Amino acid sequence: MRARTMLGLAGRALGAGIIGLGTLAVLGIVLAVLGGLAVGGVVLSVADLVIEPGLRTFVAALLVGAVLLLLSWAAGVRKAIRRSRARLRRETEPIDPGGTGRVASSAARLAAQFDLPLPALRRHAATAPIACTTTHEGEPVLIVSDGLLEALPDAELEAVLAHEFAHVANGDQRLMTWALVPLIASEEFYEMMDDEGDEFDPRDLPWLALGRLLVGGSTLGAGLFSRGREFAADRAAVAATGDPGALAAALERLDSAAAERPPEDLRKHTRSVDAISVLPTLDPERDGGGGLFATHPATERRLERLRRLADQSGVTPP
Repeated sequence: MRARTMLGLAGRALGAGIIGLGTLAVLGIVLAVLGGLAVGGVVLSVADLVIEPGLRTFVAALLVGAVLLLLSWAAGVRKAIRRSRARLRRETEPIDPGGTGRVASSAARLAAQFDLPLPALRRHAATAPIACTTTHEGEPVLIVSDGLLEALPDAELEAVLAHEFAHVANGDQRLMTWALVPLIASEEFYEMMDDEGDEFDPRDLPWLALGRLLVGGSTLGAGLFSRGREFAADRAAVAATGDPGALAAALERLDSAAAERPPEDLRKHTRSVDAISVLPTLDPERDGGGGLFATHPATERRLERLRRLADQSGVTPP
């Protein structure tokens, strides 16, 4: 089973990598052409006032424009990722790792079980039940919401925290950042082409269609990768706690609680956070069904796997 799991994860990673690199290649070509034409036009118009522009001038202008726009776009993607993480950090408060509260005590036990340094612990005031991992200055940060703490009893809370510790142990924050780069870059491109401040121009339709295609393709790749990491984190959490029933009960409880939350409350959370949460928080109607574009497997599929693990271990789910 472990060999099958490893092969499945490797296959998902390969598929997601091919899709992501293909998306970035198409986007890079488009941006290079746009940047080259924009800068090239300016350079040629200026050069025409001084010299007779030739082929070398034109090619040089295209290359300079392409490089400048691609570098600018890469910087913009990095800034978008850092901005979302900084915003999430501003919206949370630290939890004393040496305290006796439920989160701190469970996290200390799990850190020892996973043989990991205790990550930074933070609490979000959101009423939506959220548990997710992110990074700050390269170090992992584990975030829980008030809604999560209110919804779960102790055993189920520890199972959810074990799921997040599994993400940390598997290096999923770094991996998901790379998987999300094509998606964030594509969304930035589409939003630029779909600027509501500009009057609609039919000539923008091809660019909008391309933007939607790139967003769809990169979402497919990120979801393919993310769903595999969620299954792997579930299995690692069960191995750490020895209680598949607790995680199954938590998933059922959180799935019901999330469905009752208004979409406005859920959409405050960025896609990058959504991809490493224990359950999808961005938009359950879109992401919760486990489809091709979902960040998470369908909850029922996760429950089925947990039931099989319970049968194998002889533990009866609640």
